[in-house]
Amino acid sequence: MVKPNTKYKILDTKKITDFFLDVAFPKKCVVCGKLDTLFCENCQSKITFLRTQNCPFCLKITPRGRVCKSCGHKSALTGVTVMAHFEEPLKEVIHQYKYEFIKALKDDLAHLAWPYLEDFPKNSVLTCVPSSPKRLAWRGYNQAEEIAGILALQSGLSFRPKLLKRTSYKTPQTQLSRKERFKNVENAFEAKRNFNLKGKQVVIFDDLVTSGATLNACAKELRKMGASRVWGLVLARNR
Repeated sequence: MVKPNTKYKILDTKKITDFFLDVAFPKKCVVCGKLDTLFCENCQSKITFLRTQNCPFCLKITPRGRVCKSCGHKSALTGVTVMAHFEEPLKEVIHQYKYEFIKALKDDLAHLAWPYLEDFPKNSVLTCVPSSPKRLAWRGYNQAEEIAGILALQSGLSFRPKLLKRTSYKTPQTQLSRKERFKNVENAFEAKRNFNLKGKQVVIFDDLVTSGATLNACAKELRKMGASRVWGLVLARNR
C-alpha cells in the first residue's frame, strides 16, 4: 500500500505527447525535407530579401516604402515595408502555413520579419488584416494575427488585433485584376470606433501585398479612428 505522504513526480503530459508526435511525425523542412526543422537555415538563406523599398502603388523606389507624391492623393497608407519577393523558397513556406495548416511555421516567419519592425517607433500600435468569418472557420486561425502576435511580444509594441473586422467577403483578391481588387475591398472592413487612435502611428501586418488594395482599405478605416500615420508591414510582394 502506498503511503499518503509519498512524493510523486508529476509527468508533463504535453512533453510526452510532443515526444511521441515527433517520433510518429518527425519535423522536416517544408522546402527541402531536412529533418528536425520546419524551415532550415540553408533554405532561409535563399530568400531574396529586399534591399530597397517601393511605393506600394507605382513601385517607384522610396524610403522604407513610403507612398510617393504622385500616388499620395489616392492613398490612406503612409507606406508599406516589404520583407522579400514572393518567390521560392518563401513562397512555398507561406503556402504551407496558409493552406496546409502548418501553424508552427509562424515562429520562423516572425523571426525573419522581426528586423523590419525595428524601424517603427516603440509607441506604434500593431494590428493585422482581419480574416473573414468564413476564412477563419475554414483555416482555424488568422495567419497574419498569429505572426503579428509574436512580433508584438518581441518588440513590446501595443498589439490590437481586433481594431478592424471584415464585414464583407466577395471574391478572393487572387482571382481579380489590379483595378478590380480596389473595387472588391471597398467597404469590406469596419473599425471599432470605441478605440481612440488619435495621433498614433499604426502598423498593419499581413503576409502578402500585390496591389496594396487590402491594406489601403484597412488604412482608410484606421484614419477614421484618428491614426496620424498608417504603415503596412508584409512578408512578401507578389509581383
